[in-house]
This record gives sequence, C-alpha cells and structure tokens, in this order.
Amino acid sequence: MMPRALTALIAMAAVWLAGQEIVLRVGGMSARPANVILITLDTTRADRLPPYDGGIRLPAVERLAREGVVFDRVVAPVPLTLPSHSSLFTGTLPPGHDVRVNAVKLRPDLPLFTEHLRAAGYRTGAFVGSIVLDGDRGLRRGFEHYGDVNPAGAVGHQRSRRPAREVTDEALAWLGDAGASPFFLWVHYFDAHAPYAEPDGLDASPNGDPYNGAIAIMDAQIARLIRVLETAGTLDRTAIIVTADHGESLGDHGELGHGIFVYESAIRVPLIVRWPGVQPRRLADLVQLVDIAPTILALEGLAVPPMDGVSLEPLLFGRTSSARTGYAESLYPLQHGWSALRTVRDGRFKIIEAPRPELYDLEADPNEERNLYDRQPADARKLLAKVRTFGGVDHAAAQPDSIASRERLASLGYASASPAQAPATLHRRQTPPALPSTMWPDPKDMIAVYNEMVEQRMRQRGR
Repeated sequence: MMPRALTALIAMAAVWLAGQEIVLRVGGMSARPANVILITLDTTRADRLPPYDGGIRLPAVERLAREGVVFDRVVAPVPLTLPSHSSLFTGTLPPGHDVRVNAVKLRPDLPLFTEHLRAAGYRTGAFVGSIVLDGDRGLRRGFEHYGDVNPAGAVGHQRSRRPAREVTDEALAWLGDAGASPFFLWVHYFDAHAPYAEPDGLDASPNGDPYNGAIAIMDAQIARLIRVLETAGTLDRTAIIVTADHGESLGDHGELGHGIFVYESAIRVPLIVRWPGVQPRRLADLVQLVDIAPTILALEGLAVPPMDGVSLEPLLFGRTSSARTGYAESLYPLQHGWSALRTVRDGRFKIIEAPRPELYDLEADPNEERNLYDRQPADARKLLAKVRTFGGVDHAAAQPDSIASRERLASLGYASASPAQAPATLHRRQTPPALPSTMWPDPKDMIAVYNEMVEQRMRQRGR
C-alpha cells in the first residue's frame, strides 16, 4: 500500500492542480486577471501570414503562433474597416449594429466590451492608424485614452493615416504609465492598406511585393511590443491577440483591393491567441470576429452579455464546440447602384447571394473557382434560406452619413458614386425581395468599372 503521507501529498497536489486549472481559465493569475493586447492588422488576408502558409518571414507573428492558438477558419463580417471593427467590439453582426459601410458612426446605445473592462477596473488604451477609426466614429467608449491619427486640437494638415511605428511609439508610452492595474490595449496598424509606404531603414518590399512588405513592417512593430513586455517581465501574464478586420483581393476574381466582393480573399482573416495558461494548438473550427469580445470577457472572468458572438474559451482549453454558421456581407456596392452581396458559410459549403448566386465547396475549391449553384440546387436553397435569417438589405444603411464622411474616405482612395448616379430607390428604406432585384447590376459585372474609379481617385490625389 502507498504510505499515508504520500497519499495525502498526492491528494493535496491534485487539489492544487485543480485550482490552478481554474485560475488559468480566468487569465493565468490568481492575484489579478491577465493584461490583454489586441492587435488588429488592417487589410491583411490570412494566406499571406506564415502560420497560414504565407511565403514571407514574420518573426513576431511566427512566435505568437508557436506559443498560442492558431484559428484556421475565421470569418470577418464585412470587407471594410469600421463595420468589421464595430462587430469586433460589440460582438454583434452588422445587421444588429447598422454600421454597414465605413462612412457612418456606431450608435451610442450599443455597448462595447471595453466598457465592461473599464468598469471592472482595467486601464484601457487605444491607438489607431486610420481616420476611419478615429474616436468620433463610435469606438472611443470604454477607453480612458484613445489615440487618433490627428491629435485633438491639431492645426494645419490633417492626415488620413499614420505609420505603424508612430502607433507603436504612442502605445509603448501609454504602457509605461499603465500602473499596477490590469490593462487592455488595442493597437491598430493600417500599413497593409494601399497605397503602401516604405519608411526609411526598412525594406518594405520582400520579394519585390509591396503588400508583403507592408505586412513585414507591422510585424516589426509587434516585435517591439513583445520585447518591451519581456524586458518589463510582464509577457507571461499578458494575453496577445492578433487578427485582421478584413483581407485584400489583390486581383482575385478581378478585384484589385477590397470592399466589393465577399470571396475568401477579402473575408478570411487570421486569428492567433496567445493567452497565459492556454496550450498552443491549431484549430479548424469555424469562428468569427464577433467571437473575440465574449472570449476576452469570459477568460477574464467577467459576465458576458447577450451577443451574436460566442466565447471561444471551450476551444482554447481543448473542449469541443457546436458547429457554427459564418455570415458576411458587403452593402458597399449599393453606393454605386449595384447589388449588395451577402454570404453564409456552413460546413464546407459557402453561398453568395447575388443576382447570379454562387455556391462553393471550400474544401475542394478553396479559391472559389467552380460555381456549383446550378449543379447542387438543394444545397444552394438550404444556404440561401440561412442568408435570409440575417434579415433584408437596408439600402439606406449603405449611405455615408455626411459629405464630410464621404470626403474622409476619398482621402484613402475609396470611390463612391454621387447620389445622382445611384438608382432613385437607393436613398429610402425598403423591404427587398428575397433575392437582389435584377434592377441592381451584379458587382461581378461591374468590378472593372470600380477598379478604374479607385485608380482614378488615386491619380487625382497624386499617388
């Protein structure tokens, strides 16, 4: 028989380990929750990053992937910056928060998960790289400090964006004053959004590709954040989440940039979660950006209010999760008088609701080259019915809220049709038919026109 003293010691160890598991599940520290850094990479498609078979070296991202959880199938709700971030911070899909295009504001009655963190005693700071996310767009709530592109009271030339190094400089200065309270830091890098810049002292074009070079610039700034945390001895109690608001088509399906189409190039994004106490692994479960808010609240031991997103805590700790349906949309084409696009992914299949609908088997055809809509009508009908559970297309929600908002986006190269160019129905709310009306051109037929509009806008701005 085992000696009584040894039996007691084993029992005590078992109790301690069980307690440790509970501690780790709420952030890895018994004295306080984990610090959290959320990094959003603008316009960054998943397949350009090394954890997703991308062909460039990104030391910081690669390290986080080795030490964290890599999610393979992540759906961004909109291929535009503000709508996607609005979903991330509210845990709500676009039909619920009504931010369907960049040039509007988030309603003040929708709570952000950062408000819950601040109410719980966290220090909260945000530092963004684009005016699309300036504090007046509605995401400032919940942050005690919000670093806009143009500082308050600044006079003279107003910038539309700023480089990752400047964003990181301000974030690190804020971290230096964070004090003893747990903190939440949001850092947004805009460098992968065209046009790409090449700062002094850093090659911005590995392999001659400026887009890859812009991603490398952002990775270098993530490395700076990690080094500071290591030097301060706080890395092991700080969670780091890296994701993107949307991708970039880069010519796939004829789209040079993003905003119009909802193919995987534009809505499949990376998600890497390095959380204290969570073992590294790779997960193929379908998840969405709206899952990030409830996940952070749950892992920090805070109550999770009703949201469209669900906590990924079970997946992070090796438990199973129920099958999910991923939803995304683009109402931006409505500004040009073209049909909106909506999509649902369920299992291996994905439907795109359009005047000429599209059905893809993403496991057999990840590049969405073979439209199965006419060959598999039963699957198509099933998925179209799921699309419609997310409501109709609100045409008025696709319009900029002011001329100033329209001009703000024009400074970043976004092209919008003038109200006179759009159909008369564009500016009044209506209940759409089950499928987009044939009076709305299919964006697939208009993408060359859109590309030329964007290029003309860029030429006019001297870029």
